[in-house]
Amino acid sequence: MARSTPLRLTRTLVAIFTLFTLAGFCAAYLITRESAEAEISADLQQVLEAVRNAGDQGAVEERVAELVASNRPADLLIRYAVPGKPALGSLPKAVAVEPGQIVGRRQLSAIQGKLADSYLGWRGSVQGGELALLVGRDGLEDLGGTFGLILLWSLIPALVLATIAGGLVARRARDRLDAIEHTLALLTSGNHGARVPVGRKPPDDLGQIAAAVNRMAEAQEASIDSLRQISTDIAHDLKTPIQRVAVLLEKLDNGTLDGVSRSTVVAARAETARIIQTFQSLLQIAQLESGQARADFAPVNLSALARDMQEIYEPSALDSGHSLTVAATDEVWVQGERNLLGRLIANLIENAMRHAPPGPVSLKVMAEDGVPTLTVRDHGPGIPDSERSKVMGRLYRLERSRTTQGSGLGLSLVAAIAELHGARVRLGDAAPGLEVRVEFEPASPAGSR
Repeated sequence: MARSTPLRLTRTLVAIFTLFTLAGFCAAYLITRESAEAEISADLQQVLEAVRNAGDQGAVEERVAELVASNRPADLLIRYAVPGKPALGSLPKAVAVEPGQIVGRRQLSAIQGKLADSYLGWRGSVQGGELALLVGRDGLEDLGGTFGLILLWSLIPALVLATIAGGLVARRARDRLDAIEHTLALLTSGNHGARVPVGRKPPDDLGQIAAAVNRMAEAQEASIDSLRQISTDIAHDLKTPIQRVAVLLEKLDNGTLDGVSRSTVVAARAETARIIQTFQSLLQIAQLESGQARADFAPVNLSALARDMQEIYEPSALDSGHSLTVAATDEVWVQGERNLLGRLIANLIENAMRHAPPGPVSLKVMAEDGVPTLTVRDHGPGIPDSERSKVMGRLYRLERSRTTQGSGLGLSLVAAIAELHGARVRLGDAAPGLEVRVEFEPASPAGSR
């Protein structure tokens, strides 16, 4: 979730919103502060002009007294000193200040009364005396705190709301993307009936993508169903004539043929039986893909079934120079159809004995981390990584010349039976040889058979 595109976009938009809001507040603060400073400067200039325009020295002294009486120390501090006379005003002593200089409260600690945090100062000569003016800047100092509070009580709630709203929108978009991704995964794994739910009308951009995925899935499902039907029809239509040919060959072999003719008929019958077996496997795969056999599912002890298959195939293994061993815990239960699971194990054993030279072939049945697992290993040439995904398809063979025995349907039938049972087939390297792992869903032994 943390790396999802909707969440990253939400974080980016919230960050941009925050930066622009802070930039706007800073610009507003600077403009307001500049305006306030200009207003304070104007006040200072107005007081100065009022004193200068008073007239003679006596009038200046009267104006200074009026200003002291009408202004608080926090707003205005004034001092007018004429040589030989006592200084007038609210400043008991002279303050060293240049025109436009900022004077802090600590420089005025000797003054009684409430003072401002800072003042804008001016000092110069007026009507033969020295005039010092300090105009308070409390409003300016409070401006920063006011803007800080505004920023605190407006930006933070806005950020919280934007983050929550953005998170909800991102989560919804992520859920819809997950639905699309899950559907694509199901389609890739072979569940061609999977579809993406499309609820909003008219659809938005994600809805349009979902609809496009559904259209693709429908076209793919129709194409696959058509191919399956054609394959099934061909297998069904050809099976009967070939069985008739087999019957005719059997009638031909009535004991009247010479040695050469008889051997030719025997070879033809063997090839005919092989063709019939191929068509039978194709038809069985088609039947498995229809899912009809699920109605007969029941708990099956996979360990006991593996030992039964060992007893059946052990004589054939000895004849071909292979040794067939089984390592299994007492009870490993899976939900399935016993005959089909037996066919799965049989195909794996036959595949190992057909393609591996004489040597050990091992079966292992155990529950690994609660997952029932069947493993078949041989010491043959194995299957290259690039071919492992292909050998599970129908009629695919590593031996491209197709001169050796086999139809290329053994592992295809294993894959079809495993898919019917919700199991996963993994091909690995036995170093040397091939390792086939079939991982099942666990089942309870209740009602077992």
